[in-house]
Amino acid sequence: MKTIKLLIIGKSNVGKSSLINHLLKNHSALVSNKLHATRIASTYRFNYKNFNIEIIDTPGASVTNNNLLSQAMKSNSMKYITSANIIILLTQPQSKYDYEMKIIDQIRESGKSFIIVVNKIDLDLNKRFEKELLSSLSIKQAIYISVTESINFASFYMLLDKHIDTVTASYQSSDKDLSYSRSNIQELIREAIVNRTNEELPYESAVLINDYKEQNNSIVIKADIIVSKENHKKIIIGKKGSMIKNIGIKARKVLEDSLVKKVHLSLFVVVKSNWKNNPNILKDLGYID
Repeated sequence: MKTIKLLIIGKSNVGKSSLINHLLKNHSALVSNKLHATRIASTYRFNYKNFNIEIIDTPGASVTNNNLLSQAMKSNSMKYITSANIIILLTQPQSKYDYEMKIIDQIRESGKSFIIVVNKIDLDLNKRFEKELLSSLSIKQAIYISVTESINFASFYMLLDKHIDTVTASYQSSDKDLSYSRSNIQELIREAIVNRTNEELPYESAVLINDYKEQNNSIVIKADIIVSKENHKKIIIGKKGSMIKNIGIKARKVLEDSLVKKVHLSLFVVVKSNWKNNPNILKDLGYID
């Protein structure tokens, strides 16, 4: 079966991970309404007609370069442009499209074609921002969808088919299942932290898998939750361990739904000061090569 690499790029919080989960018809990618929730490009695979589609979910490249982690997030998005067969630039109704224009310039420099997809059109039923979009990006058309309301996906798939017909796909040489790599699992565990905590804590924490064992009908996972400060550790643990228990329950449910196996999950909280600027830790987490 031939493989096509589909890159989804766009700034934070436009719905990249939600779109991927919709295409996969399950919950595999981290979803949050907090900015810069996704940190690392993750790859997911599904069969579409006679093709194996590898979807690449990228971090929001609009992040500010204020530490080594943020620099890695930004470069992580950009390096996949040249290797992708099809590029979807995902955006949303908004007053300005300066960021999207910068991404388009980079895509055009690489000689790649792209699809503009506008998510959340249920928030712009009067098409208030459509004219601004077409004018700002110097394009003639875009596909308008709503992931949450499942609006206009027939048109989305028609355009995807059109682009697939122009692609020279490669033969897949490996049977390795890319859908649930270690980095994907780390991000799904982190989703429970991101969506259960507030303030700066979602941005000051990370998840590192220390042990992963597949058994006949279950998977055993041991993971560290890395935080920057002792008071962050106390928040993650919670009163009498209530918070970390809740995080574990939420994460285990998502993992079991995605992996279709019973999951035994053990979480430990460790403090590593200034971990976002530590190249060794970032390498262990898979954020840098």
